[in-house]
Amino acid sequence: MSAQFGNVQNKIKEILPPCEVCGFGLWHPIVGLTISSLGLYSDDRYPGRCILSYTGSHAEQITDLADIDATSLMTDLRTAVTAIQQVTGCARVNVAFLSNTVPHLHAHLIPRHPDSEPTPQRPIWDDPRPRRDLAPLDVNGLTMAIRKAIVTHR
Repeated sequence: MSAQFGNVQNKIKEILPPCEVCGFGLWHPIVGLTISSLGLYSDDRYPGRCILSYTGSHAEQITDLADIDATSLMTDLRTAVTAIQQVTGCARVNVAFLSNTVPHLHAHLIPRHPDSEPTPQRPIWDDPRPRRDLAPLDVNGLTMAIRKAIVTHR
């Protein structure tokens, strides 16, 4: 497996450091895409939940981007959602661009499994279960699987 992973690693674009303007960065970086980086958000209620962070010059909302950059970000988003669905087997991936608390352009990508959630018709912020970090083995496994799915998709 490590030899196979090594080939995948050679195709991955460099993940950029946190934003120089606001300091926004990813918890568990997965892969650099065309104009963004994808990272795993450690939430045991929604394994595979990710953050897609814009890595161009600092922007707070999609309307701050030139049309070509906004289009590239949507292409990155589609690539990430496809990989998350493939890896988690979820019914859908909710996408939320909020930036109310953290003023940096990023999207929350949340895999949803309606059959196993207590509030499948509600946003994840209404989930009554306490949020706990994923186990380190789960973080590593999901990170590697999503990375491989993205590189294979390219």
